[in-house]
Amino acid sequence: MLKSYLFTTVFSLCSVWLSAQNYSFSPGNEVYGVLEMDMYTEHYMYIGHDSPDSARITWRVIENTCPEGWDIQACDYQHCYTGLPNDGDMNPVPPGGQGYLRMIVNPFMIAGSGMLHLLIFPTGQPLNYVDAFYYFNTTALSSEEAEEAQSSLVITTNEILYTSPISGALQVYSLDGRFIRQAMKQQPTVRVEMDGLATGMYVLKLPTGESHVFNHLH
Repeated sequence: MLKSYLFTTVFSLCSVWLSAQNYSFSPGNEVYGVLEMDMYTEHYMYIGHDSPDSARITWRVIENTCPEGWDIQACDYQHCYTGLPNDGDMNPVPPGGQGYLRMIVNPFMIAGSGMLHLLIFPTGQPLNYVDAFYYFNTTALSSEEAEEAQSSLVITTNEILYTSPISGALQVYSLDGRFIRQAMKQQPTVRVEMDGLATGMYVLKLPTGESHVFNHLH
């Protein structure tokens, strides 16, 4: 009786695991999107299934590194949401049909890049997920837009404040090239704390690729 129970349990777990692997993604479970600077663009991930019955599919966002200020509107089969919720349940996808996730994104002139990491799984089976990713990058600013973009850099004894439409890492190095600290810029203004930094000369590298040498007085 125990052997029969164990076999049934193992068989059931294997069946559930296999059901999570029956999804097919088009163009794949990684979507790369190029965003226009002040325009909504649509980015689809189609999700098919091989089961003879209708599929009930749940998606969940577990990581969002897109810059604050980007407008992301999510849709699935067959709902559209206000903004980007943490999760959603698709309508049942008929046999031979395709569900989908659609991200509608406008960066509103905030240049940069970002990633959405999602889990896709049969509804009610969150442990049997498939990882899915959206990777977004903005188009380069035109020379006219770059001139209009306002950037500022303020260095005091306590902190570095950098404001720019360009996202990326703000890094501090010693003059001999040793990495000291950094802050990731995903908002218009990023702050680097100067606490614990010894008196001396340092190099500040900006997300634009520019470098600035400054003297820090402890």
